Amino acid sequence: MALRRARGPSRLTAVLKRLIAAGGCAAMIAACPTSASGQALGGAPPVKLRAALRPEVLGRASTVYLTIQIAPAPGAAVPPPLTEAQLSYPAGLDVQLSGLGIDACTPATLELSGLGGCPPDSLMGNGSAVAELSIKHKALREAAKIAILRTVEQDGHFSILLYIYGETAVSANIILPGVLLATPAPYGGLLSFQVPLVPSLPESPDVSVGEITLIVGPKDLLYRERVHKKVLFYRPGGIGLPGRCPRGGFPFAVVLRFLGGEHASARTAVPCPRR
Repeated sequence: MALRRARGPSRLTAVLKRLIAAGGCAAMIAACPTSASGQALGGAPPVKLRAALRPEVLGRASTVYLTIQIAPAPGAAVPPPLTEAQLSYPAGLDVQLSGLGIDACTPATLELSGLGGCPPDSLMGNGSAVAELSIKHKALREAAKIAILRTVEQDGHFSILLYIYGETAVSANIILPGVLLATPAPYGGLLSFQVPLVPSLPESPDVSVGEITLIVGPKDLLYRERVHKKVLFYRPGGIGLPGRCPRGGFPFAVVLRFLGGEHASARTAVPCPRR
């Protein structure tokens, strides 16, 4: 799938945002010592996955919180560039029938008008990201916001867009499509993203991903519905939880692939609620 960039004059900001699209929480720009190459030395970087369901009440709607953290491999200061990401979520959490994203926003609309041009009912959630870039023996970190949007189906698959946008007027905005695929139990679906390599500055390595947070079905979403020529506003419920919790809790998993052939994975589970 092609990565698409909206217009924007800042090359550095655009570069930092394009690679974090598959993969942080918002952070201030910072600098710290790093190796000359900025690449992982000695294998794939360690990956951590955190997940939460709030509120966690069986049979009720919930907000899904996911955070992926990518640490440098031993001997490196930043992770290697990310090329692919796959995120699996538990069976029983039906994203397609959740009532989120009842309208669709297209990449063309985002490129022309930005997030304000999309139907409010296409917004499914939000998040934030951190990219890491090694420049002259220093690691620069830059934050971005993420909007999770429903878009038109691709080859019959439920599809979403991660719209990555900055907090400054000079930031370039990035659009990354993702598709929902089938996956074996105990998972109910897999979101797949392809991430192309993005060069940074001359004589500097490609941009790396440090962290990404996604929040699906937050309580601040506001949808609208036309009833008898009147427009009514309402808040969608989020992702519905099944009536029973699977043994071991609700499982989540992520598989990441990096430049150079390394791959890393992480799993976690949200414990079953107390009765």
